[in-house]
Amino acid sequence: MKKSPRKKKCICNTIAILKQITGNPEPLKQTELNKIRLNLCTERNSDGTGHLVLRGKDIYDRYKRRITDADIKAICRYIKEEPRRITKVDLSYNSVTDVGFFKLLKNILVKARSSVINLNIMNNNITEASILNLAKYAQLVKLKYLRLNGNDFGVKGAEYFADFLKKNVSLQYCDIGQTNLTLTSVSHIITALRYDHGGNTTLKVLDLSRIIPSFNRYSYETKWLAYHLEYLLEQNSTIIELHLQKNQLIGHDVEYLDRGLRRNDTLLYLDLGYNRIGEYGAELLGKYLADRPQLIFLNLAGNGIKDTGARALSFGLPYSKIRALDVGHNKITDDGILDILNTLKKYYYLRFLNIWGNTITHESCVVIERMLISGALFQHTIDLKLYEVDDVLHAAYYPNPADRNKHLYYDELDYGCAQPVYHIIRNVVEEKKVVKVDCKQRHKLDKTDKNRF
Repeated sequence: MKKSPRKKKCICNTIAILKQITGNPEPLKQTELNKIRLNLCTERNSDGTGHLVLRGKDIYDRYKRRITDADIKAICRYIKEEPRRITKVDLSYNSVTDVGFFKLLKNILVKARSSVINLNIMNNNITEASILNLAKYAQLVKLKYLRLNGNDFGVKGAEYFADFLKKNVSLQYCDIGQTNLTLTSVSHIITALRYDHGGNTTLKVLDLSRIIPSFNRYSYETKWLAYHLEYLLEQNSTIIELHLQKNQLIGHDVEYLDRGLRRNDTLLYLDLGYNRIGEYGAELLGKYLADRPQLIFLNLAGNGIKDTGARALSFGLPYSKIRALDVGHNKITDDGILDILNTLKKYYYLRFLNIWGNTITHESCVVIERMLISGALFQHTIDLKLYEVDDVLHAAYYPNPADRNKHLYYDELDYGCAQPVYHIIRNVVEEKKVVKVDCKQRHKLDKTDKNRF
């Protein structure tokens, strides 16, 4: 049999020949954002949806640039052509301006044009022009989650956003913190949320943190902000979560909030972290908790309540429904910590407790260790961990799930820098459990006392 002749190897320089044909083109000025890269930045969910995550820090570490208006067209085309339904778009910490936001609004935020219901465009270059366009399309926008914090609106932008809230019927989560608001702007937005003025009835979560209104003629007075918040709590029955961090609220401002809280039956989450309410504000909140309100989560971190405020809170906590409490960084010593720990065994068990940042010595650690052993506290629900040195107990910082809110809020990278894209993140979305009720026992459910839960 004849053997087949061997194939000769090509000894020519293919790269050099290719350069002779194509020449030596100049490198691109910026990296192209194409379908392949967008596909790698899309997180897969177990329910068949996807999240397009294009955070500025992550994109800059990979391609040495951030998302601009020139990339919005490719993003919109990818969302429309992708077989997987994209429900969330994260463009935080980029360089998107009013031009790019208008393209997003027309192409993917209007009903029947895409499946996006969650938009995070915090810390971009959005001005009042974008808010005006948002107000014009208010009845057609289907967003449920909208984060605009870190963009400068001004007074007119807040008026347009208040008009958007009045017309829109889908928005449930809204974050407009740190948006250069004034007290006039705050009054417009709060008026748009009051039912006695025909305002919004769908919003459930509102974040007004770090607004710190300023005027040219006189300095910022927190009592006027608290005055408007009182009317918001009194004339709104849909908001269940309210964030008011870093607004320089003082103890006397809590008097206004206290009056509004007592006339409100729906609020479950109150965040007053890093204000200046002090001991007097904690005392007012302690008296409010003693009246068994519906409040479940209370954040008082960084308010300087000290031992006097902690003791005042301990008088009201046993009667409350509080499930999560944050009193970290409040200059509390062992006396105040023990006052709070002694009130944990109440009818409604405390699920999360943050006390790190205070003076915690061996005396408090002994009580915490005993409560961990007995089951009154659990290691994954408290933000410190005990260790022993020379028969003396000490506490170390141990973040729990409730203490990662700000890590997730500011979109911090888990490892401080972008990780290599060698796999696609897959998220497990819990399916809603179908509750089956035996009709024969229905008469017992009708007679259940709701106060027992």
